Order: sequence, then C-alpha cells, then structure tokens
Amino acid sequence: MIQKYGAVKKLREKKGQTAMEYILTAGFLFGAFVAFYSLYSNLVPQQFDKAAKVILSVYDTGN
Repeated sequence: MIQKYGAVKKLREKKGQTAMEYILTAGFLFGAFVAFYSLYSNLVPQQFDKAAKVILSVYDTGN
C-alpha cells in the first residue's frame, strides 16, 4: 500500500512537472513570436522603402 501511494505521489509530481514544462514552453514560444513580430514589423517597411528608391532611381535613369 505504501509503495502504491509513493507511485501515485510520483505520478502527481510528474503531472505537475509536465504542466509546468508546457506552460514554460508556451510562454517562451509566445515571447519568441512577439520578438520576431516586433523585429519584422520594423524591418520589412524599411526594406520596401529601400527597394522602392532603387527601383525608382533605375527607372528614372532608364527614361
């Protein structure tokens, strides 16, 4: 009986550990998503502006 209780206790601790691992993993992935979003939300418009300047300069010199 004591051994069964010990096994149940270990199982409950393992479930708690697994739940914490899922929570931490989800938090890390959310943080990574927010970081990439903030990086690319600033980077992509700058790249479009640079490309537009290059395209317009080439177009103007061609005509």
